[in-house]
Order: sequence, then structure tokens, then C-alpha cells
Amino acid sequence: MEHLALTYKCHSSIGNSLDLNSMIKEIITTFVEETNAINGFFYLIDENNDIYRYMSYNSSLEFNKELLKEYIQDLKYVKIFDFEQNKLLVLPLDKGIFYIIYENSDVNFEYITSMFQDLIVKLNISIDACLNVQRMKNKNKILKHLTNELKEQQKKLIESDKYKSDFLANMSHELKTPLNSIIVISSIMAKNKNKKLDDEQVKNMKIINNCGNDLLVLINDILDISKIEAGEIAINLTKINMNQLIDDLITQMQPLAIEKNLLLISNCLLNEIYLLNDSNRIKQILKNLISNAIKFTQEGKIEVILEENANDLTIKVIDEGIGIPKEKLNHIFERFKQADGSTTRKYGGTGLGLAISKELALLLGADIKAFSEVEKGSTFELILPKKTNIKNISDDKVTIFSKNENEVIDDIVFFDMDENVLEETKLKQEERILIINSDHSSFFPIAVSLKKQGVIIDYVNSFEESLSFLEKDYKLILIYEENLSSNLDEILEYLINKNLNYLVITTKENDNENFLKKEFIKTELLNKILTYLGK
Repeated sequence: MEHLALTYKCHSSIGNSLDLNSMIKEIITTFVEETNAINGFFYLIDENNDIYRYMSYNSSLEFNKELLKEYIQDLKYVKIFDFEQNKLLVLPLDKGIFYIIYENSDVNFEYITSMFQDLIVKLNISIDACLNVQRMKNKNKILKHLTNELKEQQKKLIESDKYKSDFLANMSHELKTPLNSIIVISSIMAKNKNKKLDDEQVKNMKIINNCGNDLLVLINDILDISKIEAGEIAINLTKINMNQLIDDLITQMQPLAIEKNLLLISNCLLNEIYLLNDSNRIKQILKNLISNAIKFTQEGKIEVILEENANDLTIKVIDEGIGIPKEKLNHIFERFKQADGSTTRKYGGTGLGLAISKELALLLGADIKAFSEVEKGSTFELILPKKTNIKNISDDKVTIFSKNENEVIDDIVFFDMDENVLEETKLKQEERILIINSDHSSFFPIAVSLKKQGVIIDYVNSFEESLSFLEKDYKLILIYEENLSSNLDEILEYLINKNLNYLVITTKENDNENFLKKEFIKTELLNKILTYLGK
């Protein structure tokens, strides 16, 4: 969680201003203070490739400019150097260099280096944007040109923000494994079947279990947001009995309502009605709506109503809770937003539930609407189309199936993709790479970046298994040598005879340009792959 918070703070300090001085000041302050450094400098690089100091965190420490230039000769990636009695981290950019000085050698430099490497794209774009604003102020004659350039850079900034989402998704997976163990073990110990714990210890175990569950909800929310941003949400379409789905949800949520002495009821006036959609995603949306209704209702009832219209089904969740002011109603579906700060303090929550529900609804071709009056309650409506319209999801992310092999599912699915998108998808599918004996944990961030550029990736566990794949037109074969079951020389001889490009990830020293040491995966592998692909 400390690494997650540190990455978020450093990432968030970039791009908050189009004034270079303000932005660099915020970035240096954040980088130095949050990573426990003692000083930091930023040097700009001019058109003649000369550097000059632009800003420092603490001006009491001076460096020889020529000495600093020695540390950036042919430097393309973040590096750590011994510097006098300290450590010097050099972060090279297109138009500048950050120098961060560390006195404490106990700092986790491996993680710090990896994190700063992931920030380079956004730093380059943000600094470039600031410099363009300065040019715009001095050259009004090219105002229109620079405005268009800034819009393009803004687009790139939004795109680069996905790197944060990829990191959050990866960290969330890593955190869930130990957290699930904490929840299970604390739950078992809290039951105290062997009577080995006293009352105080049982109470503490219940507190640990509750906190663990709260943290798991937060991690799952972050994971969902990250998947939505990365376009990794999978849609599984089944024929759903909507009456049964709502009855099951009411039964599941009933204990929460009973605990607060609330009446939770359903009102489905329709006979059995079926819908082709993703039942798990619909349940996730309705769970959020019902749990919110229970959370913000102190007394009274909560009613779930199923209605049918000409083209859609509407599921209403009506409560008699605190309500939402009209001026706040338009913002409740934004991330991390609730009615006000006091709501968060009093009722808890992250403000992600409604944002996730809205995003999922849009992916299903549905919509959510909210109506509310302060102190009288709120109504949330989930509107599901009868003809399933899955938007912005490629066909490999959608499956349609039925548990009954004899049941015919009507062909009522269509995709909202125009001809340009279809043509672009077709072009991207022409670029494929094959990974043999992959180290999935280290290759995951690179796979995400490649998929964003339209590269299709196939995985096999051995060279023998790859033979059935090699009939396809692969631009590159990537081989992990470690624990490879087949002889590497024989594999390379086969690939060379077939005129196939290859790249080997190895743990040994090798001067061959087609070999890359495993320790450089994070910094160099992506660029090497893109070079082979001609990008």
C-alpha cells in the first residue's frame, strides 16, 4: 500500500499546471519529500544540447555542471550512481534531466528506479506542453498552430494516464493474495471454536476481519476502475431470468437491511421475463445501488421495482434515506465524489461505487439515472435495453453461451462500431508476436503497452507447442531461456532457417544484439520489441 500511495502521489504531481516553473516546483518537492531524498535538481536542455540549471529543491547544495553532464552521456533510462558519499538518481528526459540526491542507502532503489521509469512518458509530455505555452505567449502569430499542438498533447496526457491504471491493477492483484489470507484466518480465529482466545482477543480479531473486508472492497473497486480504463472488461452474455435475479439479490442483501431494522422488498409485476446480458455485471450494479440505499437510510423501507417498457427494462431502487441535493446530483457518478466531505466521514466509502456502476452500465448498452430530494429519499433507475447493444468492446472480450445445449439464443446482439474502427482493428491484427516460456509477472506491463498499440500476443509453454503456431505470420518470436525445456541452439537454428525474427531473454552475459539480460526487461525490452515491429 505504501508503494501504491507513493506512485499515486508522484504521478499526480505531474501535469497540474501549464506554467513550467509551477509544475517543476511541485514535481521536485513531491519527488524529494515523498522518496526521502535530501535534494533534487532540474536542468533544461536547449537546442544546442547544452544544459543549464532551472530549479533546485534546496539551493544550499551546488554541483559542477560539467560533472553532471558526464552522468548523462548516452543515458536513455533511469540510473543510480555513487556520488561522493551519496547516491545520485538520474532521470533523463527529452528536454531536461532530474537529479535526485539520496543520503540514506536503505532506500528501495529498485522500486524507485522502476517507478520513475514509468513516469518518463508523462513527464516528457507535460514539460513539452509547458514549453509550448511559453512559446505561444511570445509568438502570437503561431497561436492557432500551438493551440492544436496543445490539444494533441492533452490527448497524449490522457493516454499516458492509463499507465497509472495498469500499475494499480497489477498492485491490486498482488495485494489481494495476502489480504484474502488475513480475512480467512481472522474469521476462523474470531469464531474461537477451541476457546483459546479471551473476549478481548476475539474482539480484536473481528476488528481485523472487518478492516480486511473494507480494504478488499477498496482494492476490488480500484481493480474494476483500472480494468474499465484499460478496456480489459470481459462481457459474458447469458439468457437471464430477471425475476429470479432480483429475488436472489434481495435474499442476499436482506441481512444488511435487517441489521439496520430496514424493510427491503421487491415488486416485480411482470411474469417471468428473460434478457440476454451479463448477469454478473447487472448484479454488481444492483448490489452497489441497494447497498448504498441501505447505507444512507436510517429508517423506513427500500423497494426494488422491475418495470417493462417498449424497448427496455427498468429496475428502480427506491429508498427513504437522506437524499442528495440537486446541485450535487450531477456529480455523484464521478469518481471519488460523494454528496460532500461529511458524507464520507459519517458513512464511509470511497466514492467509486456509483462511478463503476455507471461505467459498467454504459458497457452493457444500458444507463443509470438518479432522482432525489433531501430528507425524502432517492431513486436510482437501471435501464437495460431488450436488444443488447454492447459498446466499445471487441469481439474477443464478449462470449455468448447457454447452459442448455438445446436452447437457442436469439441473435439480438450488435456492436456499436463504425467502419473506421473496424478498419483500424483489422490493421492492428496484422501485427503478432509469439512468446515462448513466458515469465508472466515481469512481462505483464509490457504486454499491456503492446496491446494498446494493436499488437496481438500468443503464449506457449514450450518450443514443441509453438510449432503449431508458427504457421501464422509472426513479426517476432520472444523466448525466455530460463527453465526452457528444449535446447536453445536448436530452437534458434530452426527460427533462422525460417527467416523469423527472434529475441532471447537470458540471465547470462551475451553480446549478441538478439539477446537481452532479464534485469533489463522493464527498461529496454519494450523498445526492442517496437524496433522489430517497425514502430
